[in-house]
Amino acid sequence: MNERFGFRAHVWLAFLLIMVGLAAVFILPPLRQAQAYHQFADQRAAIGIPNFLNVVSNVPLLLVGLMGLRFLFQKRRRTEPAGFIASSERWAYVVFFFGVTLTGFGSAYYHWRPSDSALVWDRLPMTLTFMSMLAATITERIHAKLGVRLLAPLVLAGVASVFYWQWTGNLWPYAGVQFYSLFLIALMIWLFPPRYGRTADLLWVIGIYALAKAAEACDQAILNTAMLLSGHTLKHLIAAVAVFWLLRMLSKRTPTALAQSGSYPGHEKLL
Repeated sequence: MNERFGFRAHVWLAFLLIMVGLAAVFILPPLRQAQAYHQFADQRAAIGIPNFLNVVSNVPLLLVGLMGLRFLFQKRRRTEPAGFIASSERWAYVVFFFGVTLTGFGSAYYHWRPSDSALVWDRLPMTLTFMSMLAATITERIHAKLGVRLLAPLVLAGVASVFYWQWTGNLWPYAGVQFYSLFLIALMIWLFPPRYGRTADLLWVIGIYALAKAAEACDQAILNTAMLLSGHTLKHLIAAVAVFWLLRMLSKRTPTALAQSGSYPGHEKLL
């Protein structure tokens, strides 16, 4: 009884924080896109490609995205791919790796000639990755069917946040999609029991992505130190490592004893 009460209390807490986040992005003063963002430290061209390293460093993202899709769709003797209790659970990861693949193209397109209009095509596929991971975490930590049902609405909300920025100039909804979703994912990892093992791998993914964002913030400083690579180029490479680590986790994880026993709290009525 106490365990079920604690689970439901955590669900209400997560729901409350989601509502607070939604309210905040529309109450806060508008956040505008700084045009200095497009002035990356490394603007060297090579073989006719402007901003060469920032463009071609997206190839690893493209490749690891395709690797993830291949893993999810490859035929196995089992009905479900390895790492999933039910086949419906894989769709969040299909959207994730599809988003990573498109990000490889979109980011390369943006870095070829950086501008607000090109940045739209970089950010759109990124919202697929953030929202699909949020849906996957809900599936695996709170309620399996709820997470699957929320996948499409969450993805649509993520896409809408980019168009909202394009139409109004306000970045807050997109910033919420990227950063607040990561906060909610980390919160759910802390509050709710997992359906699958290898949670440490998921924490590594979050940590590696945080390292990628740190490299992005130190764009010029890293170029001044390393000379060969800028911080933004390094961000692309590190982000590809984070995606590969997630793929590695999926290929190796197995259901927890709690999930296998059928007593996982997420199988029960939520509220």
